[in-house]
Amino acid sequence: MLLRTVTSCALLLMVGLSASTPAAAQRAVAAGANDRAQILFLGTSGGPLLHPDRSKPSTLLIVDGREYLFDCGIGSMERMLAAGIDSTAVKTIFLTHLHSDHDLGLAEVMGNDFFVLSMRKSSEPISIYGPPETKELVDAAFRFVTVSVRPFAAENPSDYRTSGGELTSPFVAHEIERDGVIYQDDKIRVTTAANSHYALMPADARQRLQSYAYRIETPHGVIVFTGDTGPSDAVARLAQGADVLIAECSTRGEDDLQQFIDGMAKRNHWPPDRAKDFHAHFITEHLTARAVGQLADTAHVKAVLLNHYDPDDKADQAAYVAAVRQNFSGPVFAPDDLDRYCLTSRITAGCQVPAAK
Repeated sequence: MLLRTVTSCALLLMVGLSASTPAAAQRAVAAGANDRAQILFLGTSGGPLLHPDRSKPSTLLIVDGREYLFDCGIGSMERMLAAGIDSTAVKTIFLTHLHSDHDLGLAEVMGNDFFVLSMRKSSEPISIYGPPETKELVDAAFRFVTVSVRPFAAENPSDYRTSGGELTSPFVAHEIERDGVIYQDDKIRVTTAANSHYALMPADARQRLQSYAYRIETPHGVIVFTGDTGPSDAVARLAQGADVLIAECSTRGEDDLQQFIDGMAKRNHWPPDRAKDFHAHFITEHLTARAVGQLADTAHVKAVLLNHYDPDDKADQAAYVAAVRQNFSGPVFAPDDLDRYCLTSRITAGCQVPAAK
């Protein structure tokens, strides 16, 4: 894949954004990749059905060498291995919402981390932030993991911490209760806003479930993850002036959507009312490429990276980009799994960093 470098005049004033191949990404990891913000796409596919060429949504943000994981869909662990990422170094995970395509990979990451950290005698906690019911998800995933760990613990009990006869979890869930700042350390500041992904749920369900977009402020620029959402004034406000908008993009446009719905209805023998509801879900609770462009234009962001999409090939990726550009004049990128983008105070070429010393 050719290196792609943003040369937009607006971006030149504020930030540099470039992309690299997986091989270049591994070199960046080996070199430390400090003094910059990097966006590594582990999985880019929409869900919940699996895709043969793309893993489910999962994105690693690396700020001055510190790693933060946003969503953890199926395939996240394998993609981290392919990218040369040590998952145990990721101490903070953020979930946009609790749909299977965004969280089913969490148990696999937790399983690997628990086993490795136990062998190292490490007691450092791993924090997992998410909407209501995140604690239930994390606790259930840990119970699932421990069933397979118990035989190891029986043979080597000194490798594992226990409390009351049960294995001790290093995973700490933090449930987001309202919009606003939910996390801050010396590298990033994270603000959330509820989006419109659950807009069609019954009112009682919306009282106990939630879907969030994230705004991450770093020393090198501002990144916004829409999460899964439909058109949303709250997300547009959250994204105002961001350097990078990482936007879900479930379909190119209405024709693409209708073809998809017709195919699903035929395969699953849906009555007309079910197909109509499915159409409403995509129009109200997801974004088309044109809607992504409208959001980016309204929010005055500087660049767009697509996510949660399933292009057929490179030509189809270009079609997604072209559809976004109908409403947005800035740079638009259509990533593959393991593509990496760098956000720095100047234009860079392919996320290259000095050799490790």
